[in-house]
Amino acid sequence: MLRKFIFSLVAVLMVTSAFGQSELVKYNYKTAKFVKTGAERVQVASSTPLELKLGRITFSDGVSIYTLRVDFISSTAWKMPKNATMIVELANGHNLMLKNYKDEANLVAPKGVNRNGKTVYYNYGEYYLEQADLDKMLKGVTGLDATRRMTSDGHEKVSFKKNEFSAALSQAYDAICSAKKPVALVDGSQLDGMNDYSGNRLVHTVKEKITPSVSISLTYLYSAESNTESYDLEIQIADVTVPGGSVVSFTTPIGNVIRLRQEKDLPKGQIVCYPELDQLKDMMHGIGRISYETAAGEQFQVVPANEFAAALNKLYNAVQTVAIL
Repeated sequence: MLRKFIFSLVAVLMVTSAFGQSELVKYNYKTAKFVKTGAERVQVASSTPLELKLGRITFSDGVSIYTLRVDFISSTAWKMPKNATMIVELANGHNLMLKNYKDEANLVAPKGVNRNGKTVYYNYGEYYLEQADLDKMLKGVTGLDATRRMTSDGHEKVSFKKNEFSAALSQAYDAICSAKKPVALVDGSQLDGMNDYSGNRLVHTVKEKITPSVSISLTYLYSAESNTESYDLEIQIADVTVPGGSVVSFTTPIGNVIRLRQEKDLPKGQIVCYPELDQLKDMMHGIGRISYETAAGEQFQVVPANEFAAALNKLYNAVQTVAIL
């Protein structure tokens, strides 16, 4: 279910959109009260396996705060207590103390993930940062000392010899700064349902109409076994039957083409494709033509590229409000 099969990819459109020029941006949307922008997870190239995830919340007065999530990848599962401290050792010899603000069950691969024949767990803390704190960390971090248990030996200590943490943090921060002011307004009404089972999460969106005869929707799956996310792009086109396995092409306004396929034998009016994440983000820049094979030969629909981009951006960002990673 929801496995990716890419038929072919002819070209990639790299232009500026609501996501900016960096495909490392994971989400970028506005609500009634603030704007949320975040980067994809970044691996820290240190001897101790770490990942970080940086997000920014910008309020209506222009003030921003940041959320920093640090995943300590280890052989045992543990839960970071709320308000547990993490001491950040800075390159200038000073320390910065942060407190974990999350107090919820870890949904990231709760049963662990097989990595090189061993089961590992993603145990994390999540911390708020002001701009001044983030700036200090970007200048250099030599070590972390994170409390995971309120005892003298309940600490995760990591040293960085080559400024690996700050390098990864800079990569995420640059991605966030590259994102332009978002257009997508997300309020929760774009989600049509969510189911959790055995550590997996399945999310459906509503249908967004592009033209009177064309609509799109998304389905999202988080797989706990592999710790991966995948997406189905569903296209509803009135009075059209597209056989399973046939080519479905998406053409940008300047002529670049992303070729996927109809993944299932579906009733009239329904198409489902399995784009990779980079393809999905490319499509958020705008699609002007959708072509597909039918029993009567190839047919196509011309769609307004800006409206396609706006609809897909809105649905994708709505999914990110409940995405696991």
